[in-house]
Amino acid sequence: MPADHDPDTLAFLVNRLAISDLVHAYCQGVDRRDPEAVARLFTEDGTFVAYAEPGAAEPTSRSHGREEITKAIAMARYYKRTTHTVGNHMALVEGDRATGETRVVAYHVLGDAGAETLMIWHIRYLDAYVRSAEGWRIDERVLRVDMVSNQALNGAY
Repeated sequence: MPADHDPDTLAFLVNRLAISDLVHAYCQGVDRRDPEAVARLFTEDGTFVAYAEPGAAEPTSRSHGREEITKAIAMARYYKRTTHTVGNHMALVEGDRATGETRVVAYHVLGDAGAETLMIWHIRYLDAYVRSAEGWRIDERVLRVDMVSNQALNGAY
């Protein structure tokens, strides 16, 4: 290790990478339709709050604990396919706790064969993370849909 290496810098990078992996694993789990895997990314008593309408003052749903979070994430099975693309991700680490904001564009295919719609959500995830024996976990995730657009799906998926 170089003499000018700051060990705090290494710890910062390790923690940020682990939190980034957590954010990406969440999106991957939703897209793979694996709500149990997604719920395991939360603390045992974690919270997931969704505001599925732009500008909503009240949440569309609120789930507490892994069992309820599993049920909430399983609702994504309503869509024929989803793809979550992670854009901006920032996190502030303070010891064994962190907060973060992630911007995601989520593509949802729905509708009957031959008449599918592509619904696009522009999402902000506002997160609180905790480092536990399992590694970094989501303690609270607030999903805010900032914008929605729908278009006819012309093509294969």
